[in-house]
Amino acid sequence: MRKRIIPALLFLALLVGAVQAYVIAIDAPEEIQAGAPLEVTGTTTFPAGTQFDIILYRTQFTTPELVDRRMIVVDESKTFDASFPTTSLPAGQYKVEIQFLQDPGSSLGSSSVTIRLVNLIDRSGEIVLTVPKDQSLDEALVIEGYIPEIGIATITLKIDGPKGYSLPEQNIRTTTTLGSKNGYFSKRVNVTEPGNYYVNVNDSKGFIAQLRYSVTDSPVVTETTTETPGVTGTTLPASPGLPVPVAGMIAGLIIAAALVAWKRK
Repeated sequence: MRKRIIPALLFLALLVGAVQAYVIAIDAPEEIQAGAPLEVTGTTTFPAGTQFDIILYRTQFTTPELVDRRMIVVDESKTFDASFPTTSLPAGQYKVEIQFLQDPGSSLGSSSVTIRLVNLIDRSGEIVLTVPKDQSLDEALVIEGYIPEIGIATITLKIDGPKGYSLPEQNIRTTTTLGSKNGYFSKRVNVTEPGNYYVNVNDSKGFIAQLRYSVTDSPVVTETTTETPGVTGTTLPASPGLPVPVAGMIAGLIIAAALVAWKRK
């Protein structure tokens, strides 16, 4: 009887230890386009109120470089999420990792997933704009350019601006020129408020880039160089002449000589 009790107690001890091991798992896309937000989701069996950080690192270097972090507090749903902007981040490999305020030790179950690697791809160079990003209000908003080698395709523009301005997604069909595979696009949107307008561009492969246009009330002044016909930049030397005092003395001598000649007559 005693021999049966000991294995049973050992089994119960292992079972209790297994119950106390909490599981936490995060998920993130393996690949994302620069400019699109990096969305991290997760689930856990840790009790409500548990705190930890989700940290974004850049792993291009020997020592990972900390980019950003989000604090998470577990609630009753036992699910969580975090979002990291990538607009200003260079392309390369990153990782998101869970970091507890205190080491969970053996309470962290072996099936937990606390690290995810993410490859950030920058496609912004695939868009060539043929109009300036600084525009005046009376002429804005003109979005125009081309995507090299895309040919005839459909791209989508999502436009947001100041004071809650938002335009539904605009589908645009690119066009080509003879002998070229560059896909040209053009879209004019009438806007009434100055400020920054953000244009997210997508194609069949996904997000390409976010373009920022600055619209001002006053016309955009472009420096120009004007030339007067027939006038060059060469400065001609002044015509040589006699100094004023010398010229006056000579004139006086001439007048005096004329008076002497007149008296002799």
